[in-house]
Amino acid sequence: MKHKFLLRVLGVFSTLALLIVALPLSPVSAAASITLYPNSGPAGSLVNFSIATDLTSGTAWILFNGVQLTSATVNGGNASGSFTVPTTVTRGTYTVSTHGLESVASATFTVTPSITLASATGYVGDSVAVTGSGFAPSTTVNFYLSGSTTAFAHLNSSSTGTVSGTITIPPAKQGVLSITANDSGTPGTAPVNFTINPKITLSTDNPGVGDSITVTGSGFYEGIIQISVDSGTAANAGVSVGSNGSFSTTFTIPALTRGIHTLTANDAWNKSAQATFDIAQKISVTPTSGTVGTSITVKGSGFNTTGSVTLTYFGQSVTVALTSGTFTTTFVIPGVQAGVYTLSATDGSVIATTTLTVTTNITMSPTNNASTPGSVGQEITLTGSGLKANDTVLVTFDSAQLTITPSPIVDSNGGFSLIFKIPTTTAGPHTITVISGTTSKTFTFFVEGTAPATPAPLTPEMGLKAKQPVVFDWEDVTDPSGVTYVLEIATDENFATILYQIKDLTDSTYTMTEAQKLESVSSDSPYWWRVKAVDGAGNASAYTGAGSFTVGFSLDLPAWATYVLIGIGGLLLLALGFWLGRRNADY
Repeated sequence: MKHKFLLRVLGVFSTLALLIVALPLSPVSAAASITLYPNSGPAGSLVNFSIATDLTSGTAWILFNGVQLTSATVNGGNASGSFTVPTTVTRGTYTVSTHGLESVASATFTVTPSITLASATGYVGDSVAVTGSGFAPSTTVNFYLSGSTTAFAHLNSSSTGTVSGTITIPPAKQGVLSITANDSGTPGTAPVNFTINPKITLSTDNPGVGDSITVTGSGFYEGIIQISVDSGTAANAGVSVGSNGSFSTTFTIPALTRGIHTLTANDAWNKSAQATFDIAQKISVTPTSGTVGTSITVKGSGFNTTGSVTLTYFGQSVTVALTSGTFTTTFVIPGVQAGVYTLSATDGSVIATTTLTVTTNITMSPTNNASTPGSVGQEITLTGSGLKANDTVLVTFDSAQLTITPSPIVDSNGGFSLIFKIPTTTAGPHTITVISGTTSKTFTFFVEGTAPATPAPLTPEMGLKAKQPVVFDWEDVTDPSGVTYVLEIATDENFATILYQIKDLTDSTYTMTEAQKLESVSSDSPYWWRVKAVDGAGNASAYTGAGSFTVGFSLDLPAWATYVLIGIGGLLLLALGFWLGRRNADY
């Protein structure tokens, strides 16, 4: 037994020894690591790397998310170099790994979005080109001022996470703005700086003396604004810069000589901006266009300080006195055809011109609306001015041309006047179009929709027997557009079976014709009748209450037939008397 146990133990150890010998020996891999400097940044940025390995020599290839970028030579167990993050990657974390060493080393690199401005300085309202990368693909990228949660601009990223476009610099005080962009991910871009400079604009760069111009500024510090012209004393404009660095105020141009002048705006911190304007001989008209009869105001400046100017318009000239080189006068546009007319003013040494546009004008009287409509048959007056002389004038009502006598023609002064009446139509809005040459104008005319009163029935009276031919009569109804009547005769009170419906009756009475003769009926099954009024616009009143009537029996026989019936009746009476006499005799 003892020998058997020893043999078993020996067998087990022998087997284990054989298994250990049979196992393949795996070589020990050399350890490696890679470090990135920095380990996050935008697409396109430069990243430094260092590799540590147990190998004394060799080549390490650098892969970014599996794509080979560059290589580094191992020397004494170390390698280093740099690579550029691909510009087509979007935000997120990527693996940077080595290839070519006996072991793989890897590290992570986080791609963050970034933006670049084409200009680093400018003014509020500037359109600045911006490019960016590393954003989420195909999404909205919002732009913010530092400290604000409200976006002031938006761009869309491409499928590779890049953006390209322009953003408008929002209102802000003078100084350095920090602008960031975000696609709703974390983090947003690092801020980029844009320096705001003060700026002013004038509502006109060619004002006249005494004109009020609007001065608008942006990019200033908070505080009171002062305005000065040339080297003159600054005047408080009576307006303060808002928290966004902007202001707007009006300024009256003082008495200045002809030429270029500089307007300066200063804030409380003595930050200023300038704009120039030109004072020259000048006339202006207000309004710059109008129709015949419009009152026009003419202003002039930059002329001789004393004396007068000769103002010429529409072939006539007038003399206007000058005050400190300025003048103001008015006139009314006379009857002329439409067009652009030149006005001129001269003081004998200089001349200024401007233009006045005379436009066509077509009016309708009276006009109305849905609340105060008109009626069919109402008289309408159309007048026009500024048209081409001798052109015909056409008028359509709902696209149908109206016949107007005599046919209207534009007179030599470009005007016309005509009268017509609203034709028969339905209630509601209708289109009136006036056409003369290439000019047309459309008006809307509302026709009233009020139904006329319900007629009061007169005869036949309720329940009475009517004579043939039956005569129907009812009280008159009036309406500005005129009235017609509809008469209905039926065999039942509900008018389910209508015998006659007679329309467009202009009189408040109707006598049935021979062809419409009614059959005799008893009071148990009378006829029923009703009537309603309809005005010229098609508005209908309610029907009168249903009235019943009967028609008695009547024979319309020739004379000979009547005599025959009388004779037959006499014979029958004679026979009856004879029979009664015989019967009594038998008793």
